[in-house]
Amino acid sequence: MLIANLGRTRRRLLASLDGLSDEQLNRSPGNGRWSIGQVVWHLCNAERSIVETVLNALPATSGTVEERDVSLLIEPYENSQAETALPMGVLTKAELIRLLEESRFAHLQYVFNKTHERSLAEKAVDHPLFGNISLKNLIDFIWLHEQYHVDRIEEAKKSL
Repeated sequence: MLIANLGRTRRRLLASLDGLSDEQLNRSPGNGRWSIGQVVWHLCNAERSIVETVLNALPATSGTVEERDVSLLIEPYENSQAETALPMGVLTKAELIRLLEESRFAHLQYVFNKTHERSLAEKAVDHPLFGNISLKNLIDFIWLHEQYHVDRIEEAKKSL
């Protein structure tokens, strides 16, 4: 189910970029909000960071924790990212898609090559923002976070 959710949400993200020019991807909506390109870049970095945390925690023998509704963690995470340095200059659609492929296939796929989804639920890590959380819930956060931003992208496209 985890892999299916990741795939479904990624397809939805890619579909949301269809038909957008590089100029549209990089147009700032104003009010200090991120451009669509910056949002995609943010998603790639978040995924890479979470995967790094999961990979570092895999060899540990940490105990299990209860499953959590990680959708409740998106807002605190986004608030913590408000001052994050964003890429300078124009991001092309081709560069963004390459980053999305890299984050998914070079990073996240490595997790599933190392372990099974069931094992991810059996290990936990003390995350600086989320507290004690299962590795499965961290991976759940990736697709839920992506889904959250796809909805924001669809809203932003209406003003282009």
